[in-house]
Amino acid sequence: MKRLSHLVAAAAATGLLTAGAIAASTAAASASTTFASCSAQGQYAICDAAGTATSPVTITVSVTASPDQDVYVAWDTTCSEGLSAGSSSGSFTAETPVTRTISHPYSQPDSCIVSAGAQLQAGGNSVHVSLAYSQSVTAPAPAAHEVKGYAGLCADDSGGSSALRTKIVDWKCNSGDAAQSWSFSGGELKHGSRCMNDKASGGSGSAIILWSCNGASGERWTHNSHGEYVLQAHGGTLCLDDPAYSTKSGTQLIVYTCKDSANQRWSLP
Repeated sequence: MKRLSHLVAAAAATGLLTAGAIAASTAAASASTTFASCSAQGQYAICDAAGTATSPVTITVSVTASPDQDVYVAWDTTCSEGLSAGSSSGSFTAETPVTRTISHPYSQPDSCIVSAGAQLQAGGNSVHVSLAYSQSVTAPAPAAHEVKGYAGLCADDSGGSSALRTKIVDWKCNSGDAAQSWSFSGGELKHGSRCMNDKASGGSGSAIILWSCNGASGERWTHNSHGEYVLQAHGGTLCLDDPAYSTKSGTQLIVYTCKDSANQRWSLP
């Protein structure tokens, strides 16, 4: 199975993983799409398959053999989302026929380079490996509006930037201002394709920035009945906070110990 890592490295070297190389699909899809396969014959045969899945939500590897028997399966994925890239890998032994889901580092990446291989564990005639992916059915985008907080100020993407690490600040609410346009879906506060994130993960007092949406606990929030956005990270003890009850536009927002105070109450978009 040593060839698996080389397959991923070779695919990355061709430029398949460069930012924007494969745009996220907006078409609805409900069926799996096979994007790579291989077959091999002979006793203890090894079969390696590699390919690129576009906008996958689920990636699966399926292995059949003749006769049915135990096979060793190993896989690697390298995925891109915007300017970010991440990887995962794993292995298992199972009796054929077998289908398993392959994990990947983002909830809905732009693309993933995937390699998977199987090796017969007993004498046999043949082994076949196939890789498939499925995409999510397109749903209407959630409504994007202002998130209003203390003293009539709004959560604002400083400078209207889409750059990673852009500060999220409070600012005078300006109706229709794109920098103050947020949506709240799946626990994420989104500004365009980016998310409000406690990237520093430094605990109470940590500053809030704009970051790639990746489903991490540092960007997942619950909006409770008090109007607080409670961060999933840190055991759900921190809330989105306008520090020191600031009324000055441009003050960077933080997470702070939840205390049901006026400077931690925010509207839904």
